[in-house]
Amino acid sequence: MYTYTTVREIVESLNLEVLNEGNLDLKIDIPNIYQIGYELVGFLDKESDELNKYINICSLKESRFIATFSKERKEKVISEYMSLDFPALIFTKDAIIAEEFYYYAKKHNKNILLSNEKASVTVRKLKFFLSKALSIEEEYENYSLMEIHGVGVLMSGYPNARKGVMIELLERGHRMITDKNLIIRRVGENDLVGYNSKKREKLGHFYLEDIKGGYVDVTDHFGVKSTRIEKKINILIVLEEWNEKEFYDRLGLDVQYEDFVGEKIQKYIIPVRKGRNLAVIIETAALTFRLRRMGLNTPLEFLTKSQEIIERKKKEREENMDTNRLPVTKLINEFDLEIKYGEDKVTSTYIKSSNVYRPSLSLIGFFDLIEEVTNIGIQIFSKIEFKFLENLCPSERVNNLKKFLTYDIPMIVLTVDANPPDYFFDLVKKSGHILAIAPYKKASQIVANFNNYLDSFFSETISVHGVLVELFGFGVLLTGKSGIGKSETALELIHRGHRLIADDMVKFFRDTQGDVVGKSAELPFFMEIRGLGIIDIKTLYGLSAVRLSKSLDLIIELQAIDSTDYMSAPSTHLYEDVLGKPIKKRILEISSGRNAAAMVEVMVMDHMSGLLGQK
Repeated sequence: MYTYTTVREIVESLNLEVLNEGNLDLKIDIPNIYQIGYELVGFLDKESDELNKYINICSLKESRFIATFSKERKEKVISEYMSLDFPALIFTKDAIIAEEFYYYAKKHNKNILLSNEKASVTVRKLKFFLSKALSIEEEYENYSLMEIHGVGVLMSGYPNARKGVMIELLERGHRMITDKNLIIRRVGENDLVGYNSKKREKLGHFYLEDIKGGYVDVTDHFGVKSTRIEKKINILIVLEEWNEKEFYDRLGLDVQYEDFVGEKIQKYIIPVRKGRNLAVIIETAALTFRLRRMGLNTPLEFLTKSQEIIERKKKEREENMDTNRLPVTKLINEFDLEIKYGEDKVTSTYIKSSNVYRPSLSLIGFFDLIEEVTNIGIQIFSKIEFKFLENLCPSERVNNLKKFLTYDIPMIVLTVDANPPDYFFDLVKKSGHILAIAPYKKASQIVANFNNYLDSFFSETISVHGVLVELFGFGVLLTGKSGIGKSETALELIHRGHRLIADDMVKFFRDTQGDVVGKSAELPFFMEIRGLGIIDIKTLYGLSAVRLSKSLDLIIELQAIDSTDYMSAPSTHLYEDVLGKPIKKRILEISSGRNAAAMVEVMVMDHMSGLLGQK
């Protein structure tokens, strides 16, 4: 549908005076206005829409500036400007109109108009007229429109699911514009606004039609705050029945669009199946749209980081690197160590052992133990080591240190109050070793902290397909077949205030206490939702919604229900071996009408009550 207005209609609507009549029947189909400025100093963008398609306005301020020009300059600027294709030039009240405007208006058959209002009033009235005159609207019967987190969300497809999710979204505090009979109007140059065309029996009340043809009074049930008359449309959600053979967007880089009234709206296709909480997914789609408007492209960020990891691993394979090693930089960053010497070597030095030593026997010249070790660990020096060195004669002290520093030590770490003598600094500097200072006074504290960190890093690990979340202080692993709804269940749990550790691939290891601890395999806090793609939980929900690692307490396997025996015995005595430790396991059967996230919460609370001795 194509709409336009004419200069003549603008003259009649705004009661403008025609100073020079060009073509008053010239068609205008763009609702934009341009107030001239740069053109007055000779800067003309002759290809711009502003100077070729928009109505131009000259106010008192600009006309006064033109009046200061010399005759030659005025002639040059106005002649070039008036040769362009803008449909009309409107002078506002009290503007000083140079004779050259009349001359070149006649020469180029230009419309020159005069408003009896000031510039601000003229602009406001003209914008209002153009937005109404050039608006295009069409009716769409089977579309719903809601405002979710300030985003206009258009919904279509799967009527039963759509009506059900609208009720849940209203319960969550969002606002309804219409459930059907939607009119979409194009306003401005490319904005679309939707509103309800259906006549209401009760003034000021909004209704939602149920699947049986009855009506729910949304205003009575949820209050006036749950409705609004119109809303700008930002995204389209298409709900369709889950098809195992269908490919649904799992990354989010390929943006799809659908055309409405000549404009394109970004589209998400969300598959509907039992166990999926559509309300949470649609809320997340709205938040994701807002993030993209802010310039945060989560799928692109995820792809970039993934490619960096792939390139790094490829390089390690080409160089035959031992992957079971820890860069010194990670330990430095983890414990906020201050580098004294060897800063140029921290990026190329690796720790290959979880052992952390205090070099007591080596300082007296006994090196048999250190020579037996294949990979020498980090060496810790405190005040005690330097007091011992002071008891040795100078030559023995220096010789023992020189011999000690010939070994391949990844890093030497001092306690914060060690106060080493100058000869120690000189020998370490000459040897080229990395010397760092830890923010601890006790060497035993450094050894304990380093051991915990290094033991975790070098311990045996396994990777498990699932989602690890923290509920009520318990680490819970959600498992199940691909597409069963693990990520969607976890997403709703996060929405309920719980925390994400890892999605899709969880890496488990045994810590020094023997607990099985899980963390993200590579990229933390990203989650994949079919239909939306990759989302960043930390950015969407904040730091309180994530954590880096968590000990595993319970495994819950999601299964599609395949029995009508709803009174079957619960799975309370199942265990699964993870790195040699038996972990309690429960089975959760997914079916329509069951809220998987709520059931997971109940299972965790039941597990908690069992630990407290309740049966």
